[in-house]
Amino acid sequence: DGAFFDTFSVDTSSMGMTAAEVQAGAASVGANVRIIDDNTVCIAMGEGITRDDLGKLLAGAFKLGSADLSADVSMAEMDDKYAREGEILTHPIFRQHHSESQMLRYLKALENRDLALNHSMISLGSCTMKLNATSEMLPITWPEFANIHPFAPADQVVGYHELIED
Repeated sequence: DGAFFDTFSVDTSSMGMTAAEVQAGAASVGANVRIIDDNTVCIAMGEGITRDDLGKLLAGAFKLGSADLSADVSMAEMDDKYAREGEILTHPIFRQHHSESQMLRYLKALENRDLALNHSMISLGSCTMKLNATSEMLPITWPEFANIHPFAPADQVVGYHELIED
């Protein structure tokens, strides 16, 4: 029913299933769906999802063993109203530094040149940059930490809660 981005809801009753059954099936293949109500689930897909991932989700959650995962050109195109109109992050610095720790080193080099970013342009948050050593920040860039979905079920994020509470 028209263009959508990466999150949509599915009426599970159209498949003769409940939302809880779909969620359990998705979890059995390592995927998550969010229950909206008894007959509706929400599915969010990021840029990292592959056709294999989608096939597993459809097989596990909806019991579709031979889903057609081909896409015609119309499905691969995006409506112009959603397209970016201007370029972003065009300065070369954004192509030189590919991690938070590299960017912090660059900012520290600027600070050492007496630009003093921590006292002028980015005063908010400067305490964090001063107090958290880069080596302490590196682990949060690991996929095991950085790629958790915001709506991941509570039983799958117990370790996150332990880190936050301690």
